[in-house]
Amino acid sequence: MHIRSLAGAVTAVAAILSVGVAAPATAADRPSGLPKGAIATKVVKIVDGDTIDVMRKGKKIRVRLLEVDTPERGQCWFQTATDRTAALLPLGKTAYLVRDRDPKDRYGRWLYYVWNAKGVHVNRNLVRYGYGKAVLYKPNDRYIKIMRAEQRKAQKQRLRIWSGKCDKGAAPTSTPAPKATKTPKPTKTPKPGTDPRFRTCGDANAAGYGPYQRGRDPEYAWYQDRDGDGLVCER
Repeated sequence: MHIRSLAGAVTAVAAILSVGVAAPATAADRPSGLPKGAIATKVVKIVDGDTIDVMRKGKKIRVRLLEVDTPERGQCWFQTATDRTAALLPLGKTAYLVRDRDPKDRYGRWLYYVWNAKGVHVNRNLVRYGYGKAVLYKPNDRYIKIMRAEQRKAQKQRLRIWSGKCDKGAAPTSTPAPKATKTPKPTKTPKPGTDPRFRTCGDANAAGYGPYQRGRDPEYAWYQDRDGDGLVCER
């Protein structure tokens, strides 16, 4: 009896120790490269391209992304920018928040830089690919130099809001000078209701097509989603 009791006690202690040293799931899933002090939250709503709702410590808060301004409802590229943020921050997934000096704006929204579960800096991504402008909200200026540099790249490439065109129906704000470029030809005759199919995303972009979103656009299946963000043929 004494030996069996001792063996049982050893087994119980070993089980307790194994639980004690196990790393929490949230820490294991945390992407590398996050800034120090990043707070883990859960995405519950995409309001528009630069505003989201998240759950933090059981409470829903509204977050305004810092240093980026995406189009408002009714403006060119509003829906495209909103869809991009939704693709980068899927509902129910983790978003990591980093604050700057001033925690809230005049509307009571919390001001944060946001990273997604894969470690993508969402604010910066929106500016880099022409979904929004780099805007300084004083005194929050932690990444403004980087944001302005990314904006210059998007402007140079005439991406989305810098293209002089609208994504859906509204009038363009400006007209860029035309370029004499050769338009690639599609590889197959498109099915009714879809864009032409090209050999690569580069060819599709050169012809003025893309991006395509997973679960919404049938053209998404034609191309490789290299970064796994739910979008292909991003310009």
